[in-house]
Amino acid sequence: MTNQNDAMNDLWQIWIDRGGTFTDLVARRPDGKLVSHKLLSENPDHYEDAALHGIRDLLGLTPTQ
Repeated sequence: MTNQNDAMNDLWQIWIDRGGTFTDLVARRPDGKLVSHKLLSENPDHYEDAALHGIRDLLGLTPTQ
């Protein structure tokens, strides 16, 4: 039987600060390591939404996933 703490250990936690120039992401990976990522808040030639693009980058997903 899996308890709630075991389930939480398999999850990412992601915090986002969306600013006028940059969008910053800080994440705690399932292994507990903290990672960060910074993107331009507006970059329409590369992505529609900086926060979603940053999450995909952190998780290693392609733009269509």
